[in-house]
Amino acid sequence: MQECPTDLPSLPSLFDPRIPDNPVLWAVLKGVHSGKAFVNDIHYPSQCVIRTDANLTFASQQINQDFLDRAIAFCRHIGPVWLVWSSMYSKHLLVPQAVSAIQRLEFFDYDPNSSILADWRQRMPNGFEIRAIDWQLLERCEWRDDMEFYCGSLEKFIANELGLCMMQGDDIVVEAYVSSFGESQAEIGAVTREAYRGHSYAPIACAYLIEACEQRGYHAYWSCDCENIASARVARKLGFIHEMAYQIFEYDAK
Repeated sequence: MQECPTDLPSLPSLFDPRIPDNPVLWAVLKGVHSGKAFVNDIHYPSQCVIRTDANLTFASQQINQDFLDRAIAFCRHIGPVWLVWSSMYSKHLLVPQAVSAIQRLEFFDYDPNSSILADWRQRMPNGFEIRAIDWQLLERCEWRDDMEFYCGSLEKFIANELGLCMMQGDDIVVEAYVSSFGESQAEIGAVTREAYRGHSYAPIACAYLIEACEQRGYHAYWSCDCENIASARVARKLGFIHEMAYQIFEYDAK
């Protein structure tokens, strides 16, 4: 097993582009987010594991048991490992013993010109507006620390990603984010301030964020824990066509 640059040109072809959380993986492969890549042969790699600096870890589609086991064990010396796993992997491949398994859902594909998204944008209440997240607004955001963690720094978030806030006057109502621009998809998510919950404001803000993603040439992608019923409800309201289950296996650092 050898470490190699994450932007090695031969690496993207080793991964299934449909892998869950793929915008996060491709942000690392593009050199936008940081991580470490490990391959069986640096000149002619056929197996690879990539661990992002935000702990999410991805295995290539033709990986074998021995390489997976060794790579996960090695990555645990770097820090915690959150291994993304789905039915796309061979049924003969066993996941190394983990501390826990998080049940997740992913949502993707939609009609960007659908009446669903247009209707949500038209529901903006009087006195509310959408404002781009800048440095001043970011300092007041609930998910400020999350963006710093997943993007590597707040500077990287401002430079490379995207955020919108739904505002009522100077009050933040909803924060909606792109945390990763991948190859063709953008990972989005949102949080509504507690005082404003229960009014379906999040789908309104996210409909504007999806429009901004489309203008940049990206399709929105949504993922959440299965137990996060509110998040899954927002994704369904936005008209995503496909909903699939996957898992994240968690390993402690050694």
